[in-house]
Parts: sequence; C-alpha cells; structure tokens
Amino acid sequence: MLRTVVVGLLLFLGFAVAFAPAALIRTVLPAEVGVDLLEPSGTLWNGVARLYLGGQDAGLVDWRFRPVAILQGRLGYAVELSGPGHTLSGNVAAGLGAGRLEIRGSVAAAVVNRWLSVYDIAITGAITLDGVELTVPYDFASTAAGSASGDVTWEGGPVRYRLAGRDYAGALPPLAGHLGPALEAVVFPQDGQTPLLKAAILPNGFAKVGITMLLTQLAGNPWPGSHQDHEVVLEVEEQLF
Repeated sequence: MLRTVVVGLLLFLGFAVAFAPAALIRTVLPAEVGVDLLEPSGTLWNGVARLYLGGQDAGLVDWRFRPVAILQGRLGYAVELSGPGHTLSGNVAAGLGAGRLEIRGSVAAAVVNRWLSVYDIAITGAITLDGVELTVPYDFASTAAGSASGDVTWEGGPVRYRLAGRDYAGALPPLAGHLGPALEAVVFPQDGQTPLLKAAILPNGFAKVGITMLLTQLAGNPWPGSHQDHEVVLEVEEQLF
C-alpha cells in the first residue's frame, strides 16, 4: 500500500512538473527590470508569449528547454523573438551565481525607433547583433563583475533628433559597436578607429552613455570648443533597473 502511494505521488509530481503552465514563468521575472510576458501559452518548458520591454510590445517570444544546460550547472532555454521588422534568436540560462544571455539576429530601424522616440531620436537602417553574450551576476550591484562580448553593427543613414527645443538632422556612416570585456560597449565608424560613443551599465542600475566630439560633428550639431575628436563632450545617465 505504501509503495503504491509513493509511486502515485512521484507520478503526480512528474506530471505536474512536465506540464507546468507557461504562466508560471511570469512569477520569476523581477518587476523592476521592466520585462513582462503576456498571453503565455504552452508549458514552462516549451511555450510562447508576447514580450513587453519597458512597456513596449517587443513581439512573440518562443522558448524551449535545453537539457544540455544542466550539464553546465545551469537551467537553460533556447529562445526566439520575432515580430514585424525583427528576428532574434539565442539562449538564456540561469546558473548558480549569474544569468547569461546569448543573442544574434537583426532589428529594423522602425522597431528601434519605438524606444528611441522617448528621447526624440529617430534613425534609419537595420541593426545586426552578432555573437552577443552577456553574463550578469545576481549580486552585480555589489560586485560589478558582469561581462559582455560580441558586436552590434548598424548600416548607417539619416538621423533626426531634438535637443534643447530645436530639431536637428545629420547622416551617420555605418557603425560598429564592440561589447566588453565588462558590461560596456564602444562604438566606432566601421571604417575608422575614432570612438563615437561609449556606454556602460553601472552597479547602481544606471546606464551611462558618453558622446564624443566626432559624433556631434557627424550628427550635424558640433559641440562648442576645441576638443579632440575622441574626447567625450556629453555624458548622460538613465536608470535601467
């Protein structure tokens, strides 16, 4: 009798885990990072939902459990994010001390502009992510030990933006952003070596972006003064989480 009960409980737990509803994944998403999954369907191991980032609809995300990640001490999924103008795919994993993201694909300017509109910025052309990998420790705020690698390229084109109540326009060449080794990136012209933009995620949850003299010139609004092209002339910070 006891053996029958034990076997029954094990079977029940096995089915409960195997068919855990996809909606459960929402319970592990920290509210402060601005990520949400709506209309989830399927299971915790293989499902689909509509992804919202910062209140913006980012498209449909499809996830599939990767048993091989367990051999690396992680709980991992293969993911694909798709929508009008963008297709991204890669892997996400949660380990004992850090979360990891690997992503590749392309995003059209119209998609990016939905997030840039709050800064009164609009671009043209597509953005491509190649071999982008991010590792963020759960105690990042105290250790600042995250890492990044990979490249993000943009094919260039006209740029419009608003600054101090005035509208500006310029044309930028194709750009290449190189990530790492920490949670940081430097952007260069694809055919040049002078940095245009420097960005980093800080342990306090803020993102810091520095703009160089050369970028202000290319954007049609040269910064006053006799700064060198590579010097950062404008720096801003905004809270991410």
